[in-house]
Amino acid sequence: MTIFLRTMRDRRRSLLWWTMGLFALHLVTLAFYPTVRDQQSFDELVQQMPEALRAMFGMEQGISIGSPAGYLWARLFSSLLTVLLVVYAIVGGAGAIGGSEEDGTLELILACPVSRTALALQRFLAIAVHLAALVAFSAAALALLALPFSALQGISRPGFAAANAGLFSLALLHASVAFAGGAIAGRRAPGLAAGTLLAAGGFLAQGLLTAAGTPEWIRNLNPWYWYLQTNLLAFGARWEAFLPALALAALPAAAGIAVFLRRDLR
Repeated sequence: MTIFLRTMRDRRRSLLWWTMGLFALHLVTLAFYPTVRDQQSFDELVQQMPEALRAMFGMEQGISIGSPAGYLWARLFSSLLTVLLVVYAIVGGAGAIGGSEEDGTLELILACPVSRTALALQRFLAIAVHLAALVAFSAAALALLALPFSALQGISRPGFAAANAGLFSLALLHASVAFAGGAIAGRRAPGLAAGTLLAAGGFLAQGLLTAAGTPEWIRNLNPWYWYLQTNLLAFGARWEAFLPALALAALPAAAGIAVFLRRDLR
């Protein structure tokens, strides 16, 4: 596990800065909550928004934007928090193999008595652990900071846990796609492109396909729909919100490793 520990150690400063950023995001978001709590004017404004925009940001009919579940889902779990962690996952995944190979450091590592399989698996595992640590910190910080504002009132523990589990699994899927792109091409850019295409396309499709009344079997082809289909904070846990993405994340990573084992380094 030397590669895993070294990767964890190399990214510890980045992880620290990200935790500070997430803490600040939660603090600012929760500090603004008292201004919208139980304000019908905000609900009326939301209802005037295009349906595609409401669907894209998780603003569901019958759930007040001034309620804890409606506010946190719209402001964090279906928008800023999810996008930030997906960005972190894509950058980390693309750089794990492709970035290191592009920088010329991968050959030095492989000159040591370590196999390509061990290198790839341990680096991907480090990405997953970093993501899990960020999501766990985010959940703990949100639970703590929400206390003075009563911002978790009415939200069940299973629903809160499922929302964070779905957030992790969605980010891990994007990390896996970016990891595969970098491992197959031997450069960072293809990994970034692959992860970004999935993120941007999936996020936009989530709102547009829902607004267009597209059949559910088509919407179910989009990983973002699995997570954002319903407000987990309001309606409770759904296994579809996290298990499919978590299982699917293994496939791109495995494909990337398989190609990486058989090609020449750049």
